[in-house]
Amino acid sequence: MSFLQDPWNAFLVHPLMALALAAFSIVHDFGLAIVLLTVAIRLVVYPLYRIQIRSQRAMAELGPAMNELKQKYGKDRARFAEEQMKLYKEYGVNPMAGCLPLVLQMPILFALYSALLQLGCGIGGGGSNCPGLTHDDAQGIMGVLTSVFSNPVPLDGRLDTTAHWLPWLVNGLQHPDPLFVLPVLAGAAQLVASVMAMPAKPVASTDPNQRMFQSMAYTFPLMTVVLGAQFPSGLTLYWIATTLFQIVQQYFVSGWGQLPKYLKFLRNVPTPADRAMKKETAQIVAEGRVDLEKKGARGARADSNGDGDANGDEGNGEAATAGTARGEGRRRGRRRGRR
Repeated sequence: MSFLQDPWNAFLVHPLMALALAAFSIVHDFGLAIVLLTVAIRLVVYPLYRIQIRSQRAMAELGPAMNELKQKYGKDRARFAEEQMKLYKEYGVNPMAGCLPLVLQMPILFALYSALLQLGCGIGGGGSNCPGLTHDDAQGIMGVLTSVFSNPVPLDGRLDTTAHWLPWLVNGLQHPDPLFVLPVLAGAAQLVASVMAMPAKPVASTDPNQRMFQSMAYTFPLMTVVLGAQFPSGLTLYWIATTLFQIVQQYFVSGWGQLPKYLKFLRNVPTPADRAMKKETAQIVAEGRVDLEKKGARGARADSNGDGDANGDEGNGEAATAGTARGEGRRRGRRRGRR
């Protein structure tokens, strides 16, 4: 399997190891190095996670429209799928956008798992013998980065993989947390992020995908605790850091979600997302007033042209109104797409 292992190490595992060593040379603490590496990764993929949050909110808003389509075309699957895609296109929603960050996250997690084992146990190390990365190993992994960052491993020593601010993890972050503190914190952070991802005003929907998303909001944190208790504590620390970053991101992009339902004091704490949505609502209202004024002007001209012409213009006015409604949907979709 070396033909798969070598590219895997070359393109993902070893670059993550090199970045972790570079971060370690700055902060001189392996736990803080993982946090710094997490922030760097999240900043790189930030646009994708922003799209994911927007897509999730847009999908929730389409709940009533999806219910109508199911009632109308529920028995005709082909027609329902066609109308569903039209609805997504009209509102600028890409249902696959919500899955892309998760797909991207999985190889990073597996690569970081392997990187932590090799950093703590040496290249190709594992099992009970974990002497740690040597100076020469670190030099080879960092490569050109050694021209900017110093090698954090002493010449005659091994890499220190402990986090000095987490004193109960005495064996290094390549081992699971013996007290399960980090797994519980990871599950709690994941629960907060999941509740924030749910729309503040839930829309009744019969969509099974929507119900599955809501159920996973509460089951996924439990899975995080179970998996975190078995994985290296450094990987669990990474998950805590990336989830906290996600919480901050959601605060700015989509607001508190349903978190005020459980933390009442947050109801009076506005977020930047609230201001953005108010601005968007004001724009929609302004556009609606302009459309009404144009419709009134057309009606006045129709009255001056007589009954016959008025009837014709009235039909054109109805068509224009329908076109305006469709245009409004497209404008909303484009605005969502730009955000």
